[in-house]
Amino acid sequence: MEQHAVPTPPAAPTPPADEAAPPTGGPTPPAASSGAWVRDLLEVLLVAVVLYALIWTCIETVRVDGDSMQNTLQTGDFLIASKISYVFGNPARGDIVILNPPHQCDATSADYVKRVVGLPGDSLEIDANTTPAELLLQPGSTGPWDRIAEPYLPDAWLQGPEFAVAGTADAVNQVLHIPSGDYFVMGDNRNESCDSRFFGLVPRNRILAKAILRIWPLSSFGGLGAGPTLVTTSTPTPLPAAGLVLVAVPLRRRRRIARDLACLNRGDPPPT
Repeated sequence: MEQHAVPTPPAAPTPPADEAAPPTGGPTPPAASSGAWVRDLLEVLLVAVVLYALIWTCIETVRVDGDSMQNTLQTGDFLIASKISYVFGNPARGDIVILNPPHQCDATSADYVKRVVGLPGDSLEIDANTTPAELLLQPGSTGPWDRIAEPYLPDAWLQGPEFAVAGTADAVNQVLHIPSGDYFVMGDNRNESCDSRFFGLVPRNRILAKAILRIWPLSSFGGLGAGPTLVTTSTPTPLPAAGLVLVAVPLRRRRRIARDLACLNRGDPPPT
């Protein structure tokens, strides 16, 4: 049988006898350079700074000071507000927003916390002839008029005397058409709130952030509750001399028409 030779590696050369062996008990060289920990620390700090800047670009904390949003918000509440919510969209009806008002109600320059009730394109009217007062709305200025149902109001809302800044839009007992880019805001505590009834419509660029979460007190930690709903209050009413032609009459006007007719039936002049 044929045999094959298996190659083997050459033997290591034998050192000269007079060459000293290396010491075996000396110090171990360091695993990393002495500056490695400094580099790691700088990387951690850089990541922390970037995250901090990103977080505070997107959100902010807000402390509530005042009674205008009771009972939804109380003095001393701390909120988380999103500053990017309106980068990709616009305020919606019912949003609680942080805004810089067109006119301040006092000597401070603080931002306000209010609720959005009227959107661009809406027609809005405050019916101050009822107790409590009511908000009437025609979304997009088309279709029937609705009543804004607001379960979060703390008590009966009495409109009281008008005190708007001269030259601002007014909706008390008159229809206000909200132009593009403007919003009508109000406080939930209507009897104690300085809002669009005073400083007028709020331009979009003055709405800074959307309140999304209450973080203090811990007993009230969580969301900010339900918003308003629209309840249809006007129904098609036939005109006596127009056959089958139907119109939608706002609730306040229907009440006023009924009141005037009752006065005429009694022989009394309609109230002015």
